[in-house]
Amino acid sequence: MLWILAALIGCYAVFVFAPAVVAVCTIFRAKPGDSFDALLAPGAQFAPYAERMRAAKARFDAFPKQRISIAACDGVVLSADYCDRKSAKTAILMHGYRTDPMVNFAMQADMFLRHGYNVLLIRQRGHEAGGKARCGLGLLERYDAIAWNEHALSTEGVEETVLYGVSMGAAAVGFAACDLDPEKTRALILDCGFRSPYEQIRLDCRRRNVPGFLLMPPIRLLAKLFLKFDIRDRTDDVLKNTAIPCFFLHGTKDLTVPYETAREVFDACGAKKAFFTAEGAGHTEAFIVEPERAEQELFAFLGEEQTIENHQQEEE
Repeated sequence: MLWILAALIGCYAVFVFAPAVVAVCTIFRAKPGDSFDALLAPGAQFAPYAERMRAAKARFDAFPKQRISIAACDGVVLSADYCDRKSAKTAILMHGYRTDPMVNFAMQADMFLRHGYNVLLIRQRGHEAGGKARCGLGLLERYDAIAWNEHALSTEGVEETVLYGVSMGAAAVGFAACDLDPEKTRALILDCGFRSPYEQIRLDCRRRNVPGFLLMPPIRLLAKLFLKFDIRDRTDDVLKNTAIPCFFLHGTKDLTVPYETAREVFDACGAKKAFFTAEGAGHTEAFIVEPERAEQELFAFLGEEQTIENHQQEEE
C-alpha cells in the first residue's frame, strides 16, 4: 500500500504540482510588454485600427511630457509619462497585461488631452524594460493605483482625478475602488476588466485544454504562500461598496473576458454607473472600435459634453 501512495504522490508532484509551479512563475514574472508596432503589424490584433491608433499616438507624442517615478508601498519603483496641461484634473491610465501602454491608450490619452486633462500614462510594475518586479494581475497593481492617485492629487493645482484601466489595469482600478478618495476621485473607467485572477487563469486553462480543476488549487496555494495574495479575490466584492462613479466598457466578442462577466460585475457595482457595449469588439478593443461614440458617452457620464469646445476657445 505504501508504494501505491508513494506512486500517487509522485504522479501528483510531476503532473500537477510541478506544472503549477511553472505556471505561477510564468504568469507573475516580470514581462516587458509587446511593442506598439508589433501589435499593429499586418495580421496582428490591432492591425484593422492601425491608422487611427498611429495618428492618435503621433498627436500624443507631440505633446511635451516628463518621465516621473514614485515608490510603491513595497518599495518597487514605478514610472510614468506625465503630460501637464496645468489643469485641475488628471487622467491616470493603467494598461493591461503584457502590452505597451500606448497599445491600450493611444486614442484615450489623446482624447483626455483634447478635453483639457493632464495625462499620467503609467507603466505597470513588471513591464518596464529591464525591471524585475513581479506582476500581480491587478492584486499588487491595486496599491500602485492608490499610490499614483495620491501622487496626482498632491500635484500643485490638481483637484480631481479619473482612473482608467484596461484589462488587468481595469482589475487593479476595481480592486482599489474603496481605497481611493471619493471626494477627489471623480470616476473609475473599467475597460474589458476581468473579475478575478483565479477566474481568468481558469478560463485560460480551458482555452488551452489544460486541466484547470487540477492546477488551480496548487496555483492559488503557491500565490498565497509566496506572493502573499489570494487570486480568488473579486472586483465585484469591492465595487459593490464603492461610492465613486464607474463607467464600464466591454466588447461582445471578447474571448478573453466574457461579455457576460462584465455585465455581472456592472450589476454588482453599488455606485452611479453606466455601461458601454461595443458590438463585435474583441478584448481591449471596446474603445477602439467605436471611439467617437465611446468618447461621447464617457464625457456625458462625466458631465463634460462641452469641454472640448470650451478648451478650444481658451486656446484661441
